Amino acid sequence: MAADITEHEFHDVLEHLAQRPFSTMQFIKKLGQCYPSKWRAIEAEYGAGGVGAKTYFSAYSRIAHTLARFARANIVEKLDYRPAPRGWGSPVIRYWTDQIGSAGQLFPDQVGDEDGFWEGARTKVFVNAYERNPEARAKCLRLFGLACMACGEDFSKKYGIHGRGFIHVHHLTPLKKIGRAYQVNPAKDLRPVCANCHAMIHRREPMLTIEQLRALVQAAVER
Repeated sequence: MAADITEHEFHDVLEHLAQRPFSTMQFIKKLGQCYPSKWRAIEAEYGAGGVGAKTYFSAYSRIAHTLARFARANIVEKLDYRPAPRGWGSPVIRYWTDQIGSAGQLFPDQVGDEDGFWEGARTKVFVNAYERNPEARAKCLRLFGLACMACGEDFSKKYGIHGRGFIHVHHLTPLKKIGRAYQVNPAKDLRPVCANCHAMIHRREPMLTIEQLRALVQAAVER
C-alpha cells in the first residue's frame, strides 16, 4: 500500500501552491512536482483516475480523501464544487483552502486613498481589484506571514483556529497612482496588516506608511 501523505509533506505542497482556493486537481499537480515518487507510488497502486474515475477508487480519489482527512483536522477547509477540468472523472471538482474561515475569498478591506466610509442604512465598500488576486495575496502571506506588520497582531494566537488565515493585505502604493496595466508584485507592493491598523493607515490623506503607524503604536504603548 502506498504511504500516506505526511503532515509535513502536505504543508510543503500547500506552501508551493499559489492558488487560493485550490482544486483537488491543482493539489495533485503540485504534489507530483514536489514529491514525484510519492505521487507515482499512489498512482501505481490506485490507477491514474481521470475519465472513469467516478466508477472506481482512483489515485485522484485517494488524494481527495487525503484532503478530506486534513479538513477534519482543521488544516484545510472543504469548499464548494465547481465545474471540473476536461478529463476529470465527473462534471464537478472539489475546491479547498487553508485560509480557514475565509472560504478562500479576500475581504472587502482594500480601500483607496480617496475613498471614505459612511454610517447609516447603506454602506459602500470599495475593493481594490489589484489586491483581489488570490495568488498575489497567498504570495504576500508566504513572504511576510500572518501577523500585522504594524502592531504584531496575529488572529490565530488570539482566536485560535477561527482566526487562522484572517489578515488584511495592504497595498503600499496609493491606488490612484496605479494604472490599468499595473502588475502587482507581492514582495514590493503588499504587506499584511490587521483590520484596525489598515483603517488607521487610510484614515488621512496622504495615507500613513506602515513604519509611521508602527511608531504611533509604540509611542502609545510607552505613554
